[in-house]
This record gives sequence, C-alpha cells and structure tokens, in this order.
Amino acid sequence: MGIELKNISKSFDSFQILKNIQLTIPTGELVALLGPSGSGKTSLLRIISGLEQPDEGTILFDGQDYTNVGIKNRNVGFVFQHYALFRNMTVFDNIAYGLKCRPRKSRPNKKEIKTKVEELLDLVRLAPYAKRYPAQLSGGQRQRVALARALAIEPKLLLLDEPFGALDAKVRKELRNWLRHLHQKFNITSVFVTHDQEEAFEVADRVVIINDGKIEQIDTPEQIYENPASPFVYDFIGNVNLIKGNIYKGTFTDGYIEFDVPEYGHEHETPALVFVRPHHFLIEKESTGNRSIKAKIEHINATGPITRIELEREDNHQLIEVNLSKEEFQQLNIKPEEYIYVKPNKVKVFRAN
Repeated sequence: MGIELKNISKSFDSFQILKNIQLTIPTGELVALLGPSGSGKTSLLRIISGLEQPDEGTILFDGQDYTNVGIKNRNVGFVFQHYALFRNMTVFDNIAYGLKCRPRKSRPNKKEIKTKVEELLDLVRLAPYAKRYPAQLSGGQRQRVALARALAIEPKLLLLDEPFGALDAKVRKELRNWLRHLHQKFNITSVFVTHDQEEAFEVADRVVIINDGKIEQIDTPEQIYENPASPFVYDFIGNVNLIKGNIYKGTFTDGYIEFDVPEYGHEHETPALVFVRPHHFLIEKESTGNRSIKAKIEHINATGPITRIELEREDNHQLIEVNLSKEEFQQLNIKPEEYIYVKPNKVKVFRAN
C-alpha cells in the first residue's frame, strides 16, 4: 500500500509538533522516521495509523483519502516499544487475538486460525513457546510475539514505534536483521520510528530525518550520510567536528587555519560552518603548511579496528576527534601528551544562519 501525506500539521495545546509535512512512501518500502526526542516522529506515525488526527492536511492510502478513517478500517499492524502484550494470554492467544476479533463474516475458522498462528510461530522461531505467557519470555522474544501478532491480520501497512528501544544492544542487532528479513519476505509497506541512527541506516530503504516538526531530508542511508542537506543533518548523523569561521573570496578561515572553498567566491565576508568527519583528517608529526592544526593528544582509545584519538587544538583549545585505522595508528607511533598536526582532507561547508 502506498502512502501520501499532504500538508500534515498537528498541535498539542499551543505547541505545534508537526509543520506542513509532505511525504510519499511507495508500496513495499521500508522507511525509518529518525530524529531527536520531541521532533514529532512518533506523532507522525500515530497520525498515519489513525491513533491521532491531523489538524490540517490529507492522508492518502493508494490514492484514496483516509484522513478521517478510523484505525479499525485502515488495515494497519502496529508494534509498540513496550510490546503491549496481554499478560493473561499465552503466546499463541496473543498472536491469534486480532484474527479472533474480526467481524464474524471475515473471521477465519478455528482451524484456519491455528494454521496461521503456527506458521507465524515458526517464522519468529517461537514454536516451542506457544503455551507460555509473556512474563515467561525474554524482551527479545516478547517483541517477536508483538511482531507476529501485528502480521497475523495480514496488514497492508506495518507501523513500529521504537520497536527495539527497550532491548539490550546485542538483541537489538539480532532483531534488526530479523526485521529486514521479515520485510523482504512479506513485502509490506513499513514505517518505523527510531532515534538510533545505526538502526535506521542498517534496516531502512529510505530515512526521513525530522527536526522540530519539519522534514530536513529524505533519502537513502548512504546519500544522507555522504550528502547531508543541512547543518542539522550533518551534525545529527554520525560523529563530526565543527569549525566556525568566515568565508571571503573563496577562502574559509577561523583566524588560525584556512581552507579553499572555491564555490564561495563572493566579494563580501560570510559567516560559515565547516564540518569534518573524524575519519577525514590526516595526522602528521611535522607541519606541512597553514592548513595543518597543531594539537595535543589528550586521549587514545585503541579498542577495536578503529583507533579514536581526542585532540586539543593549541590555538583555541577546541577539542577534535580523529579516527584512524589500526594500521595507520601503529605506523604513527604516537602517544598521549604529544603534539601533532592534523589536516582535513574533506570538508563540508554551510553558510551560517
């Protein structure tokens, strides 16, 4: 089922949580709504589901207006962060609940329900737990039950609100892979809310970055990471170093260092922001020009394949994070308290507002 949101706005009392949202999701796509707490992503998900009504705008499902259609008639499966399982029902009965509650004329018979639930139990690898109750399951198992229950009604749209937020890192990783596999198997249009960037980038076909009730960028995970559309997106996605300064005639300077930015060749001085990813720095033991920044090594974390180095600039005492491969770090043979020189080899420049 394809989704189209036109001019969606929503306020709670005097606070506007969503501002003129425009979003199209093709049939079968898996989309992540990603943003900081309070950005409006969960409110948008609830409006898509029918749990909330927009103050303004239109919701189209496959081209038909569903703006005023209730949740019961939207054929939506909803998975909540805290599972919302019925504690007094077994795993089997939790999954079967939506099927048993259908109107009599569309309700499957007992045999059909049993077959459907058993298929889903096999799919989510919980067949041996069919007679257990939610309290007897781990968090990851309960979330799989919640997903199976949502899929049991054969929804055209699957919505997930921070589905793995309450789980530990290892279980989240496992369930992310499992969700991707599940989506490929059922090919259901799916939208999930998360504040976890790794989760969004690993699972989603496209990511919608939301900030302060507005969409900042919509694109594939790779494009968003490599080509952020705004300073907010650049700062929000992954680790980044920010340098504030001015541009004049195609040159950026913060008073100590300079970068060529030929796309800004204007005659007047313009405030600007330069973003540098930690892995876009070169480290040298000796200065090779005014583009190098002299800095003292404050801390080295060499755990894992990437070595993370925290530096303090000598000129303005700003902290810089630099990432090196294990091989690069070993070749440099550097240690805390040493002074070295760092030089960015790739920058992204935005005009300051």
